[in-house]
Amino acid sequence: MDRSKKRAFEILQMYVDQAKKMEFIKSIILVGSLSDDTYTGNAGSDIDLVHIVSDEEDYAREKEQIIGLICKIEEETENAIPIARIVYQEKHLIRPYDYNFTLSPENRDLMQRPIEVFRILDSGVTVYGEEMIESIERPDRRDVEMSEKLDQEFLETLKDTDWYKGYMEMRDRPTIRIMTQIVLTTALSEYYFYTGNSCSSKYRILECVERELPGLQYLNLLRLCHKNRFSPSEITPADRELMEREYQTCFKTRSRDW
Repeated sequence: MDRSKKRAFEILQMYVDQAKKMEFIKSIILVGSLSDDTYTGNAGSDIDLVHIVSDEEDYAREKEQIIGLICKIEEETENAIPIARIVYQEKHLIRPYDYNFTLSPENRDLMQRPIEVFRILDSGVTVYGEEMIESIERPDRRDVEMSEKLDQEFLETLKDTDWYKGYMEMRDRPTIRIMTQIVLTTALSEYYFYTGNSCSSKYRILECVERELPGLQYLNLLRLCHKNRFSPSEITPADRELMEREYQTCFKTRSRDW
């Protein structure tokens, strides 16, 4: 399956060409590895898009239409490279953020606004519509803390479900690929809380942590997870065993706090 950078941009163009027909879309912003030139095509690579839509229309309906088009493009391209399903109305990105919404899977974008806004401001490139990046205000620590609080509250609502049981089992004993995702995203979050600086790049987070947080408890595990994400062919069986041991030491207790 072709997950090359060239193919990723071809799929992106296919998507944008059709998304243009949706008049309520004001802007589509490319973020992440394709926008900051760290895309590898390895497992976990995707096309990270943030959609900004009109305030005047129905948000749920707009989002449903966008997700429908994404599913159509993914199917037409044999699901080679996933496309992110992030959608905001313009008013959602104006601080102070409005938190008057239901904690639900459909509203995860709203819960995770600071993360997505950092990605927009750190590496965003407008691929369609209005240039809106410069008008978006950077979140502060309170916004990030609220985002994590809402995520925690949302998980609490699911505690009696089979999904939650499976989720906790996955975090306790993740595959190497899922472990890599957990460790890298945790490092992105903790780097912000320890330093006050944002890094939204899974590729660059190791460099940032080594430079500014050399005493981080799980730095060695972060190095191995970074290698697994960006140079997986270099991971040895011994590396995998070490990753599993260090994850159990550094992260299993954390997973019970989620």
